Amino acid sequence: MKRHATTLLSTVLAAWFLVAPAASRAADTAEEWAKLRQGIDYRLDVDLLHDVLSPHDVYGDWTTATATLYVKNLPRVTPFLQVGLFERDHTKTGLSLGAYLDWTSRLYSYSAFTTGGSSHYLHRVRWDHTFYLNTGPVIAVLGGGYMEDHDGHRDRYVSFGPRWWRGRWIAEYRATWTESDPGSRVGWKHLFSAGTGEEGRSWLFVNLTVGREHYTSTWVTPTQPVDHDFWDLNASYQRWLRPRFGVKALLGYVDLGTGIDGYEKVSVGAGAFWEF
Repeated sequence: MKRHATTLLSTVLAAWFLVAPAASRAADTAEEWAKLRQGIDYRLDVDLLHDVLSPHDVYGDWTTATATLYVKNLPRVTPFLQVGLFERDHTKTGLSLGAYLDWTSRLYSYSAFTTGGSSHYLHRVRWDHTFYLNTGPVIAVLGGGYMEDHDGHRDRYVSFGPRWWRGRWIAEYRATWTESDPGSRVGWKHLFSAGTGEEGRSWLFVNLTVGREHYTSTWVTPTQPVDHDFWDLNASYQRWLRPRFGVKALLGYVDLGTGIDGYEKVSVGAGAFWEF
């Protein structure tokens, strides 16, 4: 890993060795564990993701490090702030602001605004918003957003689908329609997601996204149309080791086909989180 990735990983490990002794001993009972989780006002996540791309001589390795702070002591709203470092040849920074909002007992939403450094690998601006309507055994999901890159490429999207949540199990299907400019080119992708777990204990999710991309590549001269099938498979896991501390892991594989903008990517990620 490169210098910034190594520095962040060292920071995470050092913080763990400092925090772990101060964290309370492992709870002996479910009641004690639940008691120690009461009164949480904030959550801090620190994540490190390393991507290996092929053809490697063209794309090389990408490393992303993020720190995300969630404020959980406000009524009906959970705002968050994320600061990120993206490294490929040169280090660039990104910033995200967002919030989870409970509109009613059945309607809640997620919103985020992101801006990145001057690299065509990062969005100049990005806005995402999703509504979740709890209709009983099924949650209806409806979202939309806008992305604009530094080289003039723009995307608008609408996503929709059902989410089923029963006990420890969550399953979701979501279709996404994307219109890309220049050229007003339209593509579709389909997400299939399954997860199991319990807040305060552990979560495991497996996600598969398949689809076909149609857009105009603006980072080459002259611009060129891109049309390729793709699929993205990843698994993420987080586990609480203490009532207010846990670790995370991620594995992923993406196949964007061949030709212009095509590559394969293997992702490995690790992280930690603190609730206080």
